[in-house]
Amino acid sequence: MKQQFSPFFLLLFIFFINTPFARAEHLPVWEVSAGLAGMRLPHYRGSNSYSTLALPFPAIIYRGERLKVGDGRIQGFLYTSKTVTLDFSLAASLPASPDDNSARRGMSRLDPTFEIGPSLISRLWESENKKTHLSLELPLRAAFSINEDDLSLGDHGWTFAPFINIKHHYNHSRWELSLGPIYATQRYHGYFYDVSTEDSLSTRPAYNAGKGYSGSRITLVIHKRFNKLSLIGLVRYDILSNAVFMDSPLVERSENLSVGLVIMWQIAKSTRSTDHAD
Repeated sequence: MKQQFSPFFLLLFIFFINTPFARAEHLPVWEVSAGLAGMRLPHYRGSNSYSTLALPFPAIIYRGERLKVGDGRIQGFLYTSKTVTLDFSLAASLPASPDDNSARRGMSRLDPTFEIGPSLISRLWESENKKTHLSLELPLRAAFSINEDDLSLGDHGWTFAPFINIKHHYNHSRWELSLGPIYATQRYHGYFYDVSTEDSLSTRPAYNAGKGYSGSRITLVIHKRFNKLSLIGLVRYDILSNAVFMDSPLVERSENLSVGLVIMWQIAKSTRSTDHAD
C-alpha cells in the first residue's frame, strides 16, 4: 500500500530521516545531498497493516564546532562535555487511514505525529583504537499530532525510551546497534490504542489504554560511503509482549519488523573541513 502525504508532512519526515555519515576524520562543515528513502513501516506498533513508501528528499548536514544537526538530533545546543551530552531528540510516525487498516475501520484517521525533547547521552566506553563506542541514551520527548488540513497540533503526552547504543567504524562504513524499553503516558497510548464507545463494535469493544511500559525496541543501522554516495540500511524490531496496551482490540500482533534503505548523493559541500567524531 502506498500513501500520499502533504508537502508539510513530507518536509517534516525528511528532517527526521536526515542521517549524517559520521566518523573520526576530517569532514566538511556542511554538506547538501539529494536523497531517496524507501521504507516499510507498520501503521502503529502492534498493527497488522503496513505502509510502503518511497520519498525523495534534500539532506542538509551541519557539523559546527559546537552545534551539529543530523541523526535525528540537534547536538551541542544545550550542553556537551567529553563524557556527557544533553541535546534534543526527535522522532516521527506516519499517518494511517482507517480505509487501509481493518482494525480501525470506521474510526478516525491517525494523523502523523512528531516527538521532541531533551536527551541525556552518557559515553560509557571507547575502544583503544576509538573505532567502537558504547553509550547510554535517555530521551524524554513530548508527542504531538499534526492535522494536515489546518496544521493544528494535538498534544499526546510524553514518551521515555532509554537505550544502550553501540557503534563501530571500519574503513568507510559504520554499524550501529541499539536496544531498550519504551514507556509512555496514558494520553500517548490512548491516541493509538483507545476505542471509544461510539467506535465500539461486537468485535471491537471499548477500550482505554493505561500508562507505563510500551514494549522494547531493537534497531540496527548500517552506513556505507562511496565517495559522494552514501547508503544507509535500517532494520527495527519492536517487541510488545507485556505492554500495558496489549489488551486493546487494535493490537493485532506482539511484534513488528520495519525496514528502510536511504540513498544519498552529495551535490555540494563546504571548502572548510572539521575533525568530526560521533
